Amino acid sequence: MRNKDALTDLLTQVHNQEIDILVGTQMLAKGHDFPHLTLVGVIDTDSALYSPDFRASERLFAQLMQVAGRAGRAEKAGEVLIQTAFPQHALFDALRSQDYVTYANELLQERRTMQFPPASYFALLRAEAHDYAQVNQFLSKAGNLARELKQDVMIYDAVRPQMERLKGLERGQLLLQTNDRASLQRLLKAWMPQIRELPIATKIRWSLDIDPLEF
Repeated sequence: MRNKDALTDLLTQVHNQEIDILVGTQMLAKGHDFPHLTLVGVIDTDSALYSPDFRASERLFAQLMQVAGRAGRAEKAGEVLIQTAFPQHALFDALRSQDYVTYANELLQERRTMQFPPASYFALLRAEAHDYAQVNQFLSKAGNLARELKQDVMIYDAVRPQMERLKGLERGQLLLQTNDRASLQRLLKAWMPQIRELPIATKIRWSLDIDPLEF
């Protein structure tokens, strides 16, 4: 899609049955109605299962359910083919039976075992700059300040996110985790003024994300 009208023009061609095959990203699954589409193929789904983000399989399930809804509209039957090396994975079992409840319960139990949300609480300090050395310096100093506050909160070392660079900026992040929301709030209340006073804080972009949805 190279200009603002490209998608509209493409969808018009699809609805006029001038196009037989569509190849694209998940954008094609987002709410479009293709009444003549009866076959959908999804490749490389396993990459989401290897993701470091604990919500990746949940998002994959939602995306596959969504894309499956593109195939077989109105009176036409549809078929969905999914490429995976793990056909017996619980995600695909739930997808075949369209059993969201069972899969959601399995994910909740997994998160309780691993102490992931909603069994624990996260806060994520993000930073970005043209020079990663500044990002790392900021996050290291912020992490040391957090540890000195001695709340019941785990302070992890600074790491690069999955997307290390964005729009020419080097990125880093620092994760905080606790089983007690009040402990996290007490730490953040004391920590934020200290971070703002760091000289390096004025030289980079930074933000604090409480209960982050992405890592």
